[in-house]
Amino acid sequence: MSLEWTLLALRLLAVAVLYAFLAIAIYVIWRDLRTAARVQPQSTQVFASADQPAVPAGRLRVVGGQAALQTGDVFALQGHATLGRAPDNHIVLPDTFVSSYHARLDLREDEWWLTDLGSRNGTRLNDVPITKSAPLVSGDVIGIGQVELKLEIED
Repeated sequence: MSLEWTLLALRLLAVAVLYAFLAIAIYVIWRDLRTAARVQPQSTQVFASADQPAVPAGRLRVVGGQAALQTGDVFALQGHATLGRAPDNHIVLPDTFVSSYHARLDLREDEWWLTDLGSRNGTRLNDVPITKSAPLVSGDVIGIGQVELKLEIED
């Protein structure tokens, strides 16, 4: 009789572990969908080559990263920009360590602010991980995944 109870307990434990795994998987998917829903991207990504003139608001220059982006590539900034791996971001960063919607840059009262959008690998500002919105100055280096972008602000 005790062997039957032991087997029943093991079966119930296996079912509990399976349901716990499913619950965790559903939670992770839900969290990623919620993060993606918070981001309201504008129409298209803005990209300029290194030899084109800068836009007045500012730009991000690639200073390090993987082969898909060339060092010196320039992304123009105009008031608001989302950065991530998804194709509907303003600045698409094709890096496996970059979340679909990784970070956001906003121009608030003539000052740029960087916000992490709950990314898995975090966002770095001058090699320091940020946990909340942080103000930026010209020359700051933003680390997203393996990509490093230098902020250049026009006067």
